Amino acid sequence: MDIERINSYTDPRFPQETLYQHGAFLVDGTPCSFRIISGHEAVVEAENLNEDDLREAAENFRFYTEHITTFYDSAGKCLLDLPPVEQREVEIDSLQPSQFSVDREKCAAVGHFIRSAADVVIPTMTLEDGVLCTLDGHTRLYEAWRRGIRTAMVFTSDIPPQQQCIMAEFVREARNRGIRHIRDMALYSPEEQIKNWHDWCDAFFAARQEAE
Repeated sequence: MDIERINSYTDPRFPQETLYQHGAFLVDGTPCSFRIISGHEAVVEAENLNEDDLREAAENFRFYTEHITTFYDSAGKCLLDLPPVEQREVEIDSLQPSQFSVDREKCAAVGHFIRSAADVVIPTMTLEDGVLCTLDGHTRLYEAWRRGIRTAMVFTSDIPPQQQCIMAEFVREARNRGIRHIRDMALYSPEEQIKNWHDWCDAFFAARQEAE
């Protein structure tokens, strides 16, 4: 089965809300949307998706949203119920970013659904100094801070040791740049974000691969 995530915010095949949440996928070319409705639930809209295909599509969606564990169809019938992910509320200012900047366009997109801490659920890991490091969701955290929201929901992500080491290197670089809080990150245009963040990541992984 071929599963493709749609990263655009404009696609007539999907509801706008789903696009803002990055919940739009193509499953063997057929639209499949996941609309987040709470801190652990989503509504699935797809045609002719059997149970096995649904589970595989949901796992692809959960690669980006581990905290979503219960899935319903549009009529409210439960399609898939996975073990819950434990969440807790923390101060946004206590979180150490693992990237340097955020995209202004993406901030505007996520701003359509951020209303409270419950809308900002972030995967984290604990650094050697005991500080919580954000593994993803920097845009949501940055936009939440700009809107006056001072807390977020976090959960511990079960990532392999090698990825933990990579994230620790990202944090080290962020701290070298004076980035110790979400509010310290730069706000860039999409073009600037590519140049200042994505290109840096590409160079980092290229150098790492060459060293191996």
